[in-house]
Amino acid sequence: MAVLDKGVWYPNKDVHDLAKEDSFHLPKVAEADRYHLYMSYACPFAHRAYLVINLLGLDHVITTSSVAAKRYEDGWLFDHQNPDEINGTNSLVELYQKANPNYSGRVTVPVLWDKKENSIVGDDSSAMAMELATNWLPLAKNPIELVPDNLKDDITSLNEWLHQHVNRKVYHVGFAINQPSYDTASGELFEALEQLNARLGKSRFLHGEEITLSDLFLLPTLVRFEAVYEVHFKANKKQLKSFEHLYKYMLALVAIAKIRETIDLEYMKVHYYFSHRHINPYGIVPAGPEISW
Repeated sequence: MAVLDKGVWYPNKDVHDLAKEDSFHLPKVAEADRYHLYMSYACPFAHRAYLVINLLGLDHVITTSSVAAKRYEDGWLFDHQNPDEINGTNSLVELYQKANPNYSGRVTVPVLWDKKENSIVGDDSSAMAMELATNWLPLAKNPIELVPDNLKDDITSLNEWLHQHVNRKVYHVGFAINQPSYDTASGELFEALEQLNARLGKSRFLHGEEITLSDLFLLPTLVRFEAVYEVHFKANKKQLKSFEHLYKYMLALVAIAKIRETIDLEYMKVHYYFSHRHINPYGIVPAGPEISW
């Protein structure tokens, strides 16, 4: 794992070996024009926060930008196509060091940057998405109740389940280093997809007839499935298309313009196939598959 330890970059060091690990605390008060979201169009976890911002119309109060598609041993970088126009740094490592020269922990997206204090105030995608969907709602141009009070506990519970059984599980499949590990992770992933398919056979979205934050947790994994996970991660026990209700649900969500705008399939493919050299040694990005949607 790539981490900073007291401000020093280690491309391969376990986070558990750190003397201490720093954490950031999201702002309790929403404020326009103060924060910037650094994300990656490839990262399904960063996608959560970006989806909330775009769908709710918070882009007029929070600026956003992506790191470069190709990731090297020195971590997430910026380039001429995806520059850091806020701080002028060359990498996310440099950004973390700017925020805290002695920081210890993972260097990851998303990052919520406080332009007033010149510091990072959050890099937990789950907490960030929840914060943006609730406390930032008064500033939204399109104030959809993604977390209705009567569903908050159910949404929180399902989001945690999705994170463990789908969002992270697909990585357990792709990064498995032996057959038993792969078989176990694959079985668990596809059992979760079966459960979701059955659930979506009874309602339009995960919690009924309206979009909630849970849908924005599941969708990032689904939109990467055909172009990346089925091939690159060998998550191909069944094609996503074979889950009738789940696939129809995904198509309904990506047909929403503010959601579709957050998806860049070519960027995703370049990132995954180029960057994961331990499973794709030559970094060759495949021509396909063609995606119908």
